This record gives sequence, structure tokens and C-alpha cells, in this order.
Amino acid sequence: MNESVEKPALWTRNFVTCAAANFLLFFSFYQLLPVLPLYIFEKFQTDNSTAGIIISLYTIGALCCRPFAGFLVDSLSRKPLYFWTFFAFTLCFIGYWALGLLPLLAVVRFMHGVFFGISTTASNTVAIDALPSSRRGEGIGYFGISVNLAFATGPMTGMFLYEAFGSDLVFGISIALCVIGLILVKTLNVKPRPKVARPPLSLDRFFLTRAIPQFINFIFVGFAYGPVTNYISLYAKELGIGGSGWFYALIAAGLIMNRLLTGRLIDRGWLTRLVGMGMTLIVAAYCMLAFCNSAVVFFVSAFLIGTSLGLIFPGYQTMCVNLARHDQRGTANSTYLSAWDIGIGIGILAGGSMAQKFGMHQQVFVTCAIALTIADIMFWAYTSKHYLKNKLEGV
Repeated sequence: MNESVEKPALWTRNFVTCAAANFLLFFSFYQLLPVLPLYIFEKFQTDNSTAGIIISLYTIGALCCRPFAGFLVDSLSRKPLYFWTFFAFTLCFIGYWALGLLPLLAVVRFMHGVFFGISTTASNTVAIDALPSSRRGEGIGYFGISVNLAFATGPMTGMFLYEAFGSDLVFGISIALCVIGLILVKTLNVKPRPKVARPPLSLDRFFLTRAIPQFINFIFVGFAYGPVTNYISLYAKELGIGGSGWFYALIAAGLIMNRLLTGRLIDRGWLTRLVGMGMTLIVAAYCMLAFCNSAVVFFVSAFLIGTSLGLIFPGYQTMCVNLARHDQRGTANSTYLSAWDIGIGIGILAGGSMAQKFGMHQQVFVTCAIALTIADIMFWAYTSKHYLKNKLEGV
């Protein structure tokens, strides 16, 4: 009866403020996601290939900075780093709108990815610092909902505003939301961390070597999700299924539902079992997607993908953080996020090549299902056991 009374506080002012700022950052980004290609076509009269290269520079910038982001977050004061990279992230929206030369826009796009990579690593780390270790899995699950909500509402809002009012209002709202986010970051009360002596150029300042199995496993998950982000509408068209936009809404619904339900179970010792369940479920979901023959199966697979990711996302992040010392949390988060970035990038590139070679997208999702099966076997055979053997208590 006294268990709930004795629990350390989860919804502290710092945690809520950080989650709200994180939502605003991601919403401003996702709102622009479907609009930017149209804006580039409209303003610069360029071709699809050039626009695609410019848009992809964001991912390249984020990926290039991830290892250094962890190093910076663990080496510098986290609040100023978070604030100033968030500030630079905000300025990039002005750059998109104000610059009239395509090469300069490409530079801004790359730098937007760099500042996104550092600020999101700092945001995750500051939020985790605000969590009691006994409720870390629950808190990470709730914090991730800020991203899921932005993913579910941002692109839809951006397209509505663009179609109704044009690109200027979309950029203006993104800038305004980021300014509100900056004000929230400014109010955070981040305590100074105890200094820990470490070798100046040790590898664990850039990459959490204790989390290599988790890193590899999570790359497979990102690899499978990459084609979903870019090619699901084309696959739906091949199958003769309309309303593919609901596919992403159902993924978001499954994600949010499971993040709300599973965080407490993670903190009660169910971490590896929940991640394992998610890994097995996502294999089944991708098999349904690859061999679906009706709209019902297509959309059910979307919900199951979201449900499984709701187990996998907070699970892998919690494992990485629990494998790291307190002064390595930035590195742990950047390692986790780098695996996702690498997987997404490889999945998008490989998916495009396979679709072009086979002339259809079904083979792409068959390959994803095979990759996830390998990852599932690896998790149960090695990754989960590695975590239980090497996790640190009370960090």
C-alpha cells in the first residue's frame, strides 16, 4: 500500500520542462519534413535528385556529429550546450527561408542536422539526469512520447498550413515554437556533475564500447524502419491500398500505447523480456507487411510495428544508459541514437536500390523481415545475456 508513496518523484519540473522543450524541437522539425521538398521545388526549380540530396544532408549531419555529441555532453556543462545548440537549430529555420542560393541552403541543411544531433543528445541526457534510477525505464518511456506525439501531429499540421497559407507561415510557426522551447530550456535547473578523471582520448568518450551488442541489434531495427519512412506509400500503391497516411498514424498509436504501459515493467526487472518480446513481435509484423493481401492486414501490421517499437525504443535506450557510468550518459545516448541513424540511412539506401532492381517494394520488406529475424536471434542468444552480465547498478 505504501509502495506508491515511497516511490521517488518522476514528474519533476526539470523532467516535464525537458519533455515539453523536446516536443517543440521535434514538432518544428516534423512540421517542415513534408513541406521542405515542395519549398525547394517552388523556390529553386530544381529536380528530384538534387532536392533529395539536399534533404538527405540533414541525416548525414546528424550522423556525423553523434559520437562527438556524446563527448561534448559528457565533457561540457549540459544546460549551456543544450541551449546554444537548440538556438543554432532555430536559426537554421531562418536560413531556409532567407537564403536565395541552393548551395547555401545545402550548407544550412547539413548544419541543421549537426545541431539537431547535439541538442537531442543533450536533451535525452538532461532528462535522464532528472530521473531516479529506480524509475528510469518508466521515465524514458514517457519522455519518448514527446517525440511520438510530434511525429504523429507535425507532418499533418505542416501540410495543412502549407496548403492553406504557404511556406512562410510554416517557417514562422517552427521558429516561434523553437523560441518557446529555448525559454523552457533556459528555466531548467541542471546541477553540476562530479568530475571523473578519464584518459583524454579514450574510445569510451565517443562510443560506449560496453553497448556494442545493443548498438548492432538496434542498427537492424533502424535498417528495417528506413524503408517504412520513404517507401510505404509506394508499396501501398502497388498493393492498390489507399489512405497510406493512416499507416504512420497507427504506428504512432501503437508506440504511444506501449510506452505508457511498459515503462513500469522495465523498472520491475522485465527489461530484457520486454525488448525480446518486441523483437519477436516486430518480425511477425514485417512478415505480415511483406506478404499482406488486404488493407486490413496492411494497417494491422502498422499498429503491430508501432506496438513492438514501443517496447524496443525505451528498452534499448535503458540498456545503453544502464551500461554506462553517470559521466558517460551522453555517450550512451549518442551511441543509441547513432545506431538508429545508421540503420535508417542504410535501410533507405538499400531499399531504394532493391526496389529499382526488383521493380517492386515487396522484396524490400521481405529483406527487412529477414534482417529482423537475425536481430531477434542475436538478442535472445547474446545481447540480453551481455546486458544482464555487464549492467551497472544505481548509476
